[in-house]
Formats: sequence, C-alpha cells, structure tokens
Amino acid sequence: PRTLPPTPHFRRCGEYKMPPLLLLGLSSFSLALAGKLDAAREPAGARPNIVMLFVDDLGYGDLGFTGHPTTSTPNIDRLASGGKVLSTWYSGCPVCSGSRAALMTGRQFARTGVPGVFEAISLAGLPTNETTVADQAKKAGYTTAIMGKWHLGQRQMFLPAARGFDHYLGIPFSDDMGNARATPCGGSRPTADLFEDMTKYYREAGYLNDDINKSDDPAGDYLPLVYQTKGKTKVLEQPLDFTTLADKYNDFVQEFVTNQSVTKDPFFLYMAFSHVHTTASNQPDKQYAGCPFQNSTRRGRFGDALAEADWLVGNLVQSLERYGLDKNTLILFSSDNGPWMEQGKSAGSPGLMYGRSSGYWNVGKGSTWEGGIREPAFAYWPGVISPGTRSAEVVSSLDLLPTVSSILGVELPRDRVYDGRDMSDVLFDNTGKSKHDFLFFYGGDCQGPTPNQRGPAAVRYGRYKAHFCTGPGLGGCAGCPKIYYAPPLLFQIENDPSEAYPLTKNGVEPEDPQVQAVVADIRAALQKELDTFTFGNLVVPPNLPSEKYKGKYYYGICCDRSKNCDCDGAPSEY
Repeated sequence: PRTLPPTPHFRRCGEYKMPPLLLLGLSSFSLALAGKLDAAREPAGARPNIVMLFVDDLGYGDLGFTGHPTTSTPNIDRLASGGKVLSTWYSGCPVCSGSRAALMTGRQFARTGVPGVFEAISLAGLPTNETTVADQAKKAGYTTAIMGKWHLGQRQMFLPAARGFDHYLGIPFSDDMGNARATPCGGSRPTADLFEDMTKYYREAGYLNDDINKSDDPAGDYLPLVYQTKGKTKVLEQPLDFTTLADKYNDFVQEFVTNQSVTKDPFFLYMAFSHVHTTASNQPDKQYAGCPFQNSTRRGRFGDALAEADWLVGNLVQSLERYGLDKNTLILFSSDNGPWMEQGKSAGSPGLMYGRSSGYWNVGKGSTWEGGIREPAFAYWPGVISPGTRSAEVVSSLDLLPTVSSILGVELPRDRVYDGRDMSDVLFDNTGKSKHDFLFFYGGDCQGPTPNQRGPAAVRYGRYKAHFCTGPGLGGCAGCPKIYYAPPLLFQIENDPSEAYPLTKNGVEPEDPQVQAVVADIRAALQKELDTFTFGNLVVPPNLPSEKYKGKYYYGICCDRSKNCDCDGAPSEY
C-alpha cells in the first residue's frame, strides 16, 4: 500500500483550513513558540502524559498486529510491536454508550444507569455525579482534551466540557445517528438525503431506553461537528462533512500537542475515533474516508477508513517525538466493542473470536461472545514498557480510571463501588498478574424485564469463561436463539478463544471433578454479584433556558433551529 505523508496539516479536498477558534491561541505567540522549541523537546517532567486511543466498532481481527492479511495499519502496528500487546482486553459493554461509560468511570455501565446506547436527542446522559477519567486528571493538574465520539449525552450538562475536559472536537454520538455530507474528491458539495434509522437494531436488542428519548427534534436528522473550549460550545458544521473530518481531527490533535509542548503541562488526551463505525445509508457502503485514502487499500472502504484512522495515530506519534514528549507519554489502544457483523463488509472482523459453538454467524457487537467484547489492545511507553512483549492477563476498559488515578497519584472517590482494577502491574511488569478474580459482562441479547434476567450475561474467571445466557449480536439473525444455561456454558478460554468446545452441557450437571469445582466457584461468585449489585437509575435534569424554542423544549444539538438544524454557513453558538 502507498505511504501517505504524515504531515500535521496535510490538506485535502478544497484546501480546508481550521477556523481560528481551533488554533488554541497559537497564532498569537508563534514567535515565542519558535524560540522555545528546543526547550520543548525535553520531557514534560515526572508526571507522564496519557493518551487513550479508542477506535469505534473495531474487531479483534481487524489490525495487522492481530493478523489481518490486507489491513494497512503500519502506525498502529509499530506501536504494538514497540510496546506490550494486551491480548485479553475486554470491553465494558458490547455496544457504544455502555462501553464508554465503563471506560470513563471504571464502573459497570449498568451500575451507572447508562443504557447500552443514548440516541442523538436523548434527555439523559452519563449521570452528573459520576467521576470521569478527565475529572481525575484535572485533580492532578492535567490539561485534558477529547477528539471524536463522546456518546454519553448531548445536552450541555453531559457534553465533555462539563465532564472534566478542557477541549473537545467531535461528533457527540455515533456517526450513523444522523445524516452527513461527503464532498466528492474534485467535485461539488452534495446535499444530505434522508437516512435509515439504525437505532431500531439497538431497540430490538434492549439497549435503548425510550423513556429518555425525544423523537420530534429535527436536530436528530443531521450530524453535528461540535467544538468546546473554555466552557463555550460551537457547532462548526451540521450536517458535517465526512471527507474532511479526519483533517479537522488531525489539526485539533496537532495544535493541542504543540500547545502542551510549550506550556509543559502534563495532559490526558482521549482520541475516541469516529472511525470505523458504519454511517447512515446515504454514504457509499456506509463508510467514509478522505480523498487520499479512498481506494488506497486492498480491503475496500472499511480498509480505507481504518487506514485513515491509522494516519491520525501516526501523526500523533510524530508530534510527540518531534517535541520530545514520546518518552514521557503512555499510549493505550483498544476498541469500544466488537464489529457490527450485521453490516457485512462495511464492518470489521472478530478474527479468531468467532463463537463457533453458537451455531450462527452474528457473534460480534451486541453479544457477549468473545467477538463482541474482546478487543485488540496494547500499551506503549518508550523506556518504560519493554518493546515486543505480550500479556494474556485479563484487563478491561473498566481498568482505565483506576490505573490512571494510580499513575497520577489521585485517590478514587470512596462513596461508590468500582469494578475496574489498577492494571499497572500488567502494564509495567513483565510478570504482572491481573487483579480481576471474576470479571462480569453485562449486556448482550440477554437483558429482560425481570431481575433474574437483568444479571450479567457472562463472566471471565481465570482460564475460564462462562455464559449464563447467549444470543446473537446487534441486528440478530433469522432463527438465532437466545439461550439461558444451567449449569453455565463453560469454556477453557485460554486454549479455546473461539469458544468452540464447551466443557458443560445445558441441563446436565458436569461429571468431571475439576469442571464441577470451577462451576461451583462461578455459581458462588454469580450469587454474590446478584446479591450485592445495584443497578443505577437515570435522572433527567431540568430543562435549560437555551433548550427552549418557540415555546417548546428541544434537546438535540442544533446549529440553527430556524433552519431545522440544516446549516451550511458560519458556525453558530448555542
């Protein structure tokens, strides 16, 4: 595959230029910046910078370092080989909002009250009493920023600026939750047609809470590109332009890193890629990439989108190295959940994690088969993490907040239960062990109205994984059953990651003494979980004056309500 230039301000279609408000004030001290450049090459100090790379809907089998034969991800693969591959990283939820709630809070998404997915016009979001990773970083004096997909509520009190982040540029939810434009390479800007409502799949799987969603808001028709800094929010585009989206993300990240190299303040950067989630149906093959990446890989449009995400990663690392920040920066990489297999070639691949004993093909996103929750992952920190190393110890997105808090020396709030664990030993010690005795997985197609159906769907216990219930991934499949198990469906997952050879049979107690002991341990742990786990409840905050328009309250993000949120001019403040 051709090599694409990783220059920080590589321009594409239409010579897009970042608005002045995104330059974070750099133009005002460009001369001072030049004078301080040599000093900026020195590490920022003892407190490390932390970067979380979080790709949307990426499967375990999608990357070069996990074995895909035609994927082009040289920058991601270089980081993986230069650090420690974490081969047993689990998502906190098999779908979008739940997984991000787990990542940001260190708590099971069901414990926070977050449903699997928030819609684009939801009344609620991540409860405001939850502490985020960014909140913890701010306590340690860090500057915080997020690029990309947030998906924990789009009202002002839920957006990143209210949740510990100093700067934000991105789409506040999934890139199929509204229509967008895509400037043709060398052509004129098209209008955005009506889109297919993809939320029906989440509703069918029980991941939506219709009590907190509003269906009559035109803001849900078009995807917004939102920027926040210094407590102010601007809608830069609505509908946004997918063709130049990565350019804007790149400029935002480059300016942020450059600024931090001058201020010397440590930072937490959360790069929550909008890639490689499928789009609404008005985009070709429900995927997107900028002009230089279109038709650039052997893997089709999905491969092109993934290559563009890889380009963003390469540019980040290049900037860290340019300013001498790389040796004082911990980079973590993973995905929010498995591939949305119902979307076919427009989506990713679970690779080896294929749930072979299920008897059906849809074992990715939305399910708690390995393909839905086990993610590609690594940790990279030159001089601290040994290159070319691997760990098969169990870690989780839930572990980010406790780990970052430990590294930064910030205490966890003591008024709540944390499901995540500090994974520093696994990251920094080549013989480090997981602190998860039992890691429960909530969600999947096993949610139901009664308490005994609302418990966890599966659990990881040492070398074993047990399912209490299984069902197909998001979108289902014809005739695919939902099954509850007694005894639990058990796998020795270390030597059977494809879940092909169950050690138990439904309705039949095991005869093997070792299997009996494992099942007994799991049953005891499950009962304790059911006895002690408290499900959270969402509280809808009061209406804000800014949400009122012509005597009615609207909750979606809108550039201009007089235009029904379909703008193509200057950014509008709201």
